[in-house]
Amino acid sequence: MSSSTNAHAHNFDTLSSHPIHPASKKALSSLPEYAFVDPTKLYHDSRSARLLLDSARASIAARLKVSADEVSFIPSGNAGIDLTISGIINALTNKTVVYSAVEQKAIIERLKDFSTFEIAVDNNARVNEDQFLYALEINKPGLAILQFANHEVGTQQPLAQVYQKCQELNIPLLVDATMTAGLVNLGSEWDVLLLKPATWGAPIGLDVLAVRRNIRFKSVLLDDGRENHKFSNNVSIPHAVAIGASFEDITLNRAEIAKSLHSLITQLRQLLSSHLDISLLGDPTIRLPHVLAAVIKDVDGEALVSGLSKRGFAISSGSSCTPDQVKPSHVLNAMGLGEQINIRISLPCDAASTDIQDFVTALLATINEIKSS
Repeated sequence: MSSSTNAHAHNFDTLSSHPIHPASKKALSSLPEYAFVDPTKLYHDSRSARLLLDSARASIAARLKVSADEVSFIPSGNAGIDLTISGIINALTNKTVVYSAVEQKAIIERLKDFSTFEIAVDNNARVNEDQFLYALEINKPGLAILQFANHEVGTQQPLAQVYQKCQELNIPLLVDATMTAGLVNLGSEWDVLLLKPATWGAPIGLDVLAVRRNIRFKSVLLDDGRENHKFSNNVSIPHAVAIGASFEDITLNRAEIAKSLHSLITQLRQLLSSHLDISLLGDPTIRLPHVLAAVIKDVDGEALVSGLSKRGFAISSGSSCTPDQVKPSHVLNAMGLGEQINIRISLPCDAASTDIQDFVTALLATINEIKSS
């Protein structure tokens, strides 16, 4: 591949942001002018704008099997996470929280202001189920937090058992599903659910929060009634419509897409498993269908990302990245792998077998280039 003509030809970092979904693009291109009007006013165009917003919300709610008033559009990224956790805990009398050691860094950092019990994970990043259940039983926390699947290695967590215990003890469970990309049936084993639409091809800017009616939520922001009294922010209606349209489309085709991507990741694992310098991470079967992480011996993660970019592949490295720095992963440390730098591949929905072959060729060439330099 030519670095000048094919740079970033393959986005293998879709957990950061997926290429725009065709349904999102179509929805955005067909919006009427009133889609850009403030939907909180009383005049005609504002009411029409509100109908668009309500329709997008209802579409998402239908696919999550909840009521529309349980779905809110929230600021994306760490701001939304911070305000969500703050809103839940702010409504609790008991502000103790049980969570896993491999939650998003933003969640862990936010919880430092509260009394917490952190639960260890195994070498696949799966939380110790018995310890989590014991902590719930003994400590009776006000809130439990557990990701649907690990963001770095893709391993799915034992949510069914944890949710059952939470229900028995009347403890709300916040499930972070921001990295599932709409490819997995999320079920109903949650009380609060976080989704990141950018991972399935909606524009960056809004995330989705679902809060069941029986869960108290007291926003730390001024409550002006917007977003079901959860967030006093103006929602971009074009963003919301694009989220609803793409979520509907990917949900309809989810099983087929997930099966294809699971097969491709299995193919990738097989191609890389024989290389002694490459250690594959995460559960090989009980995982997200489109994610693979690995540690590569004696290779700098930043150099690897840069080298692959020149060969036309965008991937992720490290769990906490800034524009000029790649930091060791708290997830790998919790898995007992120390402060190593990992790479993470997350495939787009339209990935093909030839893409996998090309990626392996580019990866091995980049590793050899780094080691020989």
